[in-house]
Amino acid sequence: MEKRLLLAFVLSLAVFVGWGAFMAKFQPPPVEHIDEQPQVPVTAQSPSVPGSATSFPTPSGFATSRPQPVGSSQQMAAPVAVNPFPGEEKEIQVDAGKTHYVFSNRGGVLKQILLPRFNNDDGDTINLINNPDNLTSALSLKSDDAEITSILQNAYYEPSTTSIVLGESNPEAILTFTLKHESGLEVLREYKFRYNDYALEIKTRITALPLATKNLQYQIVLGPEMGGKISSQTDYIVFSGATVFVNNERFEHPLEDLTAPAYHRGDLKWVAFQNKYFGSALVPLQGTKAGVVYKEKDHVFVGLEYESVQSAVTASHIFYAGTKELEILEEKGNHLVRMIDYGWFGNKFAFLVKPLLKVLAYFYGVTQNYGWSIIFLTVIIKLLFFPLTHKSFKSMKGMTKIQPYVKVIQERNKDDRKQMNEELLELYKKHKVNPVGGCLPMLLQIPVFIALYHALFFSIELRGAPFIGWITDLSVADPYYVTPVIMGITMFLQQRMTPSIGDPMQQKIMMFLPIVFTFLFISFPAGLVIYWTVNNILTISQQYYIYKVLD
Repeated sequence: MEKRLLLAFVLSLAVFVGWGAFMAKFQPPPVEHIDEQPQVPVTAQSPSVPGSATSFPTPSGFATSRPQPVGSSQQMAAPVAVNPFPGEEKEIQVDAGKTHYVFSNRGGVLKQILLPRFNNDDGDTINLINNPDNLTSALSLKSDDAEITSILQNAYYEPSTTSIVLGESNPEAILTFTLKHESGLEVLREYKFRYNDYALEIKTRITALPLATKNLQYQIVLGPEMGGKISSQTDYIVFSGATVFVNNERFEHPLEDLTAPAYHRGDLKWVAFQNKYFGSALVPLQGTKAGVVYKEKDHVFVGLEYESVQSAVTASHIFYAGTKELEILEEKGNHLVRMIDYGWFGNKFAFLVKPLLKVLAYFYGVTQNYGWSIIFLTVIIKLLFFPLTHKSFKSMKGMTKIQPYVKVIQERNKDDRKQMNEELLELYKKHKVNPVGGCLPMLLQIPVFIALYHALFFSIELRGAPFIGWITDLSVADPYYVTPVIMGITMFLQQRMTPSIGDPMQQKIMMFLPIVFTFLFISFPAGLVIYWTVNNILTISQQYYIYKVLD
């Protein structure tokens, strides 16, 4: 019984690990909240904007009842010819401690978001903005009128300062961009920063009294590929891209599945880009009526659609751009913690992840090394489950001793299953063993293992964290495969020490599993392999104590 349970557990574990890789490639497209109302083309001409060369018609496919998101494939028309915008582009640097921002006065947009604490594979500081094709910039404003969009994005705004440096003595600052265009369009963009805070507050006010009859619609957009690209050997079970959290549901939008703009209405909490370790999100506070996801060329953009009254807008929201650390996201509220996704299976045990991460952080405070922290955490978990595993091993040992009697009873009553079960129950009662005595202790440990697996797999704290010698990054695979080989050896020793219960075929399968797991763990983060190896060593010690010392 115990042998079969162990086999089932190990095989289930292999399925659990491989399931993520399978789902990443074959999962169906996510359900999209796309407005189903028909869009009727409007042929009416838009009024001329003073100071422009000509009058411009409303873009093809635009409907006053349901405007297309600006920048969508339906509106990627040729740039509108406007008079050259006077001014010169300037960069405004903001040093907020954990984050360095680079703004441009052309459109009042973000050009770079640098995280000095983190480097990419080339050793350069992580930049959460990746826009090599010079598409629409991050935090750009857009309208459903191409000419107004051109003004919003190309005009040179007046910044309130040229640089900001925050510190403990100067923890807050505000950067404003103002625009007064000859068309009558006036824009105020306000960014409020806090020292060592990944979040900033953004307020937007757009007024256009001469254009009130046009009933303009506006958006603020993120993209493309905000959140930063990272190189990881284990990203196959982690979604990277556009994500929306609305009506208490999380929607993912892969590029290849986005065939039309997707609107999200209702209880909208945020729209975001995210990968395994980093994320950037717009959290609506006031003046937003929908979230939208669309494509511009071959890139995905997300945005917030503003509520417009007579072509005027007043809106505010929070912009978060930083790490996906559990405690930080929980502290920010607004359900930002849901940017972290452990997969369907892992989410069931996510409630155990937080305490495990807290213990891991405590040991890191003592050792200043996440490798040793993982080892100490493994020891603590093993001690907590020591009584259960001790009972499990003793039950297995007892079952091994009575195996000859079990086989005799089974042979004698092979044609009478009822009689066989009655005699087996008497045998178990006589020798005071329980055939399921090893089941419950093992089952109780499965949720903890799954939670720890995800705590280590998704923890950004392990990113770039060294251990000893050749292990310079616990979040990626062991470059020389030393730890996976040691893990395979310990698993083989553990199998050799485990009593052989079951038919010969089952025993051969069990002895073959260490080889399978060795190759499986070669691509796993070194931190996970260290945990599994230490756990195996502690289990071997416990088995030796029960089977040899207490024998």
